[in-house]
Amino acid sequence: MTTNEIKSSIITWNNWASNPHVQRYDIALLKIWIQFERFLSELIITYSTGQPSETGYSPNLKIRFQNEEQFNAFMREGNKKYVEYLGKIEKLSKHIFINDPFDIIFLDATNKTAYEQLKALRNYIAHESGEAKSKLINLCFSGNANNFLEPNLFLLTRERSTRNTYYTYYTTIIQNIAELLVDPPT
Repeated sequence: MTTNEIKSSIITWNNWASNPHVQRYDIALLKIWIQFERFLSELIITYSTGQPSETGYSPNLKIRFQNEEQFNAFMREGNKKYVEYLGKIEKLSKHIFINDPFDIIFLDATNKTAYEQLKALRNYIAHESGEAKSKLINLCFSGNANNFLEPNLFLLTRERSTRNTYYTYYTTIIQNIAELLVDPPT
C-alpha cells in the first residue's frame, strides 16, 4: 500500500460521507483507519526486511529479517495466526531500527494524541463496548462522560487548534504521518 492509496482512500470516503443521503463520517473514518493500519503493517514489514519505501527511504536496521514469514514468526504471540501490528510497532520498532521511523507517531505530541484518539474512535465504532466507550471518553472528551457525543457527531465538531472538523483533522494527520513515514525529513 502506498501514500497515494491512502490519499485515494481519504478522497473516496470523504466523497461518500459528504453525500447528503449518507453523512456517516464515523464509517468513513473507520474505513480510512483500516487502510492506514494496513499501510503501517505493510511498511514495518517492508522496512524490517531491508526494503525501501516508495520514495527510496530505507531506515538503518538493528535487526534485519530475511522475509515476511520470518518477521511474522518473530511477531506472532503463541499459537495466534494474526499479528497485531500496531501494538508490535509501538513496542518493538525501537528495537528493530537505529533511528526508528515510527517515532514520528509516538514522539510527536500532536501525532501521538491523534493516533491514540483514532484508535479509541475505531474501537468504539467497531465494538461499542463499555470499555471502548470509556477509553473514548477519556481520550476525546477529557474524561467527562457528560460531554460524550457519538462518533459521527463528534467528528463534525471543530478541533480547537485548527478549527477544522475532527474528521478533517484526523484524516489530515493520517495523510501527514503516512507521508513522513515514507519520506522523513533529514
